[in-house]
Amino acid sequence: MTTGRIIGLSFKGLAKYKMRTFLMMLGIVIGIATLTVIVSMAKGAQHKVMKSIQNFGPNAVMASAGGGKMFGPPDDKITTMTLDDAKAIRESIKGLRQVAPFTMNLGQTVISGNKNTDTMVVGATPEFADAWQWFADKGDFISEEDNSGLTKNCVLGRTVVRELFGEQDPIGETVRINNTNFKVIGILSKRGASPHGMDMDNRVVVPLTTAMKRLFNTTAIGMVRLYVDDPNRLDEVSKSVTALLRERHHIIPPQEDDFRVTNSMAMAKTVKGVSSTMTTFLMLLASISLAVGGIVIANIMLISVNERKKEIGIRRAFGARAKDIMYQFLAEVLIVTISGGIGGTILGFAIAMGVASVQKMPAMISWEPLALAIVFSTVVGLLAGIQPARKAAAMDPVAAIRG
Repeated sequence: MTTGRIIGLSFKGLAKYKMRTFLMMLGIVIGIATLTVIVSMAKGAQHKVMKSIQNFGPNAVMASAGGGKMFGPPDDKITTMTLDDAKAIRESIKGLRQVAPFTMNLGQTVISGNKNTDTMVVGATPEFADAWQWFADKGDFISEEDNSGLTKNCVLGRTVVRELFGEQDPIGETVRINNTNFKVIGILSKRGASPHGMDMDNRVVVPLTTAMKRLFNTTAIGMVRLYVDDPNRLDEVSKSVTALLRERHHIIPPQEDDFRVTNSMAMAKTVKGVSSTMTTFLMLLASISLAVGGIVIANIMLISVNERKKEIGIRRAFGARAKDIMYQFLAEVLIVTISGGIGGTILGFAIAMGVASVQKMPAMISWEPLALAIVFSTVVGLLAGIQPARKAAAMDPVAAIRG
């Protein structure tokens, strides 16, 4: 019997028992849809985080005040990191294009006229712009003269501009920070989100000396940003900075560091590792769902074989071979599972995009879920259908006709 004939008979058999076909397909649709949502949302989240790591900078090493393993804002209670540390890093470690010490304070209120907004205030040197590859696309950035003269000039991020000035040009205007007036001399280019989801455009940059002496009355800095010429040396530079700061801060293991050092490559590895672990776990759950669907299909097909004994007997009486019967029942299962896989993929894409739209979460449509759907549904179909198909093929024709 030709393949086309077998497929035609399989469709007829499925069409005759529509509710049974629907129930078999439903389990596969649910499992594949779950798998598709997981893959789409995971890829979208990973893409978003990797993009934010690019915002952090591909050639970056960051030393931050405060111990611990995870990277984040500096601990303002730790005052052991100083400008002398930044100077020692610059003089001791080779291959650094820029070393930019800076300080930052979160949740600062900035006022302009009758409007105000909470933002981050960053005290920076001119090296900050090149170290971050983040320049003023209108006006000027903080200069050496600003730092040497403790000027009250500032550069605004895009979010601050929008909140305080709307469509108005803020260059030359005055904003108030901690009861001190600052003149706006520039606007930073748009940056986007940080790896931790923070709006990097929600900041005001002032001269580092002005921030330390006039705004926050401190001799400590919060962070040192390093721009490394060769991205392959990121881990090497990170280890060198760690060793140097331990020596300067008189830290002897197992004493905990009072600083954190990380780099963009390490952050990317961490994100990929966490994403891979979560995706694997969720895909395991989806696979369990598909396995349950396969068991349901196998049981329904076994019931179907028993109910279709006469049909099997008549077909054998008219010349159908045992393997033709086996191929027909196996084809029925594969049609159900592969169709369910394709339908589940389409449903999963729709759910993923719906969730992304409503919850403002990232999702990415790609070919992987469809490929996984076809592979998984084919495997499930073969495993679920082989025993019922063999049972149907092994029936005695005479006994089958008698029922």
